[in-house]
Amino acid sequence: TEALANFEDTHRTCNLILGVGDSKNSMVNAIEYSGYTLTAYSDQDLLPQNETWHPVIEDVVYNAMDWNCPNYDTVMADQLNKYHGNIDEEVSVRNILPTVQSGDLHIALYDLTEMNMHVSFCRKSDAPETEPHYAYERQFTRLHMNDLFAEPA
Repeated sequence: TEALANFEDTHRTCNLILGVGDSKNSMVNAIEYSGYTLTAYSDQDLLPQNETWHPVIEDVVYNAMDWNCPNYDTVMADQLNKYHGNIDEEVSVRNILPTVQSGDLHIALYDLTEMNMHVSFCRKSDAPETEPHYAYERQFTRLHMNDLFAEPA
């Protein structure tokens, strides 16, 4: 894909797990990205391979926290299986993310069909202690991407 070619041609200096999707072709791949490797994978060849704590789920590409986080991956897989076929922004925000406790600092969810982005950030350091702390505990803001990109420069 074009995205993978761009990554191949880039000087990579950090380790990341990225998701690259195409709403027109209804596909998402994940990419293991570092200075030493660039590996794209799908739900058919999910990485890392470990049926015990990172099971393959039909039509789902996921990593819960990082590359080797069995505790988070197990909980994420349980939630993805529980809501399989019914995952939308509300299920993600109200059920999946708080249960997995993924997204301490920042969360961004992308709805490529409706072209919406949902974003949440952790509490500011100078905010009252009574406010929710982690991004997964806080309110999300929905950004309508088509409207934002239609704004004149």
